Amino acid sequence: MNGVFLLALLAVPSVAWLPDPEESMTAAEIIEYWGYPVEEHDVITEDGYILSMLRVPHGRHSNDTNATCHRPPILLVHGLLTDASEFLGNPPETSPGMILADAGFDVFLLNVRGTTYSQRHVNLTKDDPEFWKFSVDDYGKYDAAAAVDLILKVTGARDMYYIGHSQGCDVGFILLVERPEYNRKVRAIFQLAPAGTIRYSKGLFKWAVDRKTPFKILLNLMGPHEFGLRTPSLLGAVARFLCPPRPVGTGERAQDANALFQLCYDSIQFANGPSTSSFNWSRMPIYLSNVFASTSTWSIMQVLQTTDHSHPSHFDGGPSENLRRYGSVHPPQYNYSIIDTDVYLFWSRNDWVNVPREIETWLLPRMRPGVIKTTFEIPEYNHMDFAFATDVSDRVFSKIIKIVRKYEPESCIE
Repeated sequence: MNGVFLLALLAVPSVAWLPDPEESMTAAEIIEYWGYPVEEHDVITEDGYILSMLRVPHGRHSNDTNATCHRPPILLVHGLLTDASEFLGNPPETSPGMILADAGFDVFLLNVRGTTYSQRHVNLTKDDPEFWKFSVDDYGKYDAAAAVDLILKVTGARDMYYIGHSQGCDVGFILLVERPEYNRKVRAIFQLAPAGTIRYSKGLFKWAVDRKTPFKILLNLMGPHEFGLRTPSLLGAVARFLCPPRPVGTGERAQDANALFQLCYDSIQFANGPSTSSFNWSRMPIYLSNVFASTSTWSIMQVLQTTDHSHPSHFDGGPSENLRRYGSVHPPQYNYSIIDTDVYLFWSRNDWVNVPREIETWLLPRMRPGVIKTTFEIPEYNHMDFAFATDVSDRVFSKIIKIVRKYEPESCIE
């Protein structure tokens, strides 16, 4: 067996074994690597978590942080089991964080509690089970709220803009529902692949939903605990083997590499939906080395619980925990009709995680009439293309930039 494995390794083109320097960089180092200024800020939440938030105050071709025109602050919030690196995975022209900085925004990238860069607390350590007693609710109620307040303090702005991807959309909505006063602080919210329930998901998430009972039993046995990969860099090494660049030619080496590439392609498609030619497969080792991050078992449980509810609801921690948190044995529902910040939705029929039916049945009926200003369908995109597609600047962020320019006619936005 060892000999067969070795032959398989030798069949892969040698270029697939050369690691990209970005694979071993932190998010801040990646920003600097591409020639952008970066600041690292500690965000301290009301309940004591210390979060890392990165700031890119301007683009790489500007050295004037005190320009006479206004750079609107914008906060980007990542999805489940990822961190801010998901907005920095490609070269500048196709990385959301850098696209926005070059367009004239003051960009902030939040890492919510429990992720790679946000595993600190004023009293607890990450080895303490108490540290992991949080759910998606807390990302919105505490993490996003503290981030918004710090951004407004640092920039002196009266309001700002918000972009969420996947679970980051939930975080934004929870912020505006749990803290209604933040509807005045967030001028508009842009939701990419908005999450809700995974009841109607396809592929990997449908597989998980079909097995939710044993998963819930396992999560309950684990208790509040870290959930995720402690060494995601190993995935980068795996990706260099399983996702080699497509070789030229038809020889044996090309056939072997193509077989591995097909396995890589099928795996990504199973998790996210049919991919498109706009996905940069050559950067898979960078994505897998940097993007994956931990969360809590409670956050995973809350995602599974969405299949049990007909409305967006708080985390169900059981009768005793619910009494402590909510004063009732059942978790309360979220009242999305409270939201009166302008909302813009970006979605796709190719998204197998957050399918259109979720938006139609879970989200739209619960929003205040008129609060959703526009919806944009990007039909070729799967779930992760909203962060990683090579044409994301034209398909998604050019629209966001154009919209904000109307809100901010005197700004630096170009």
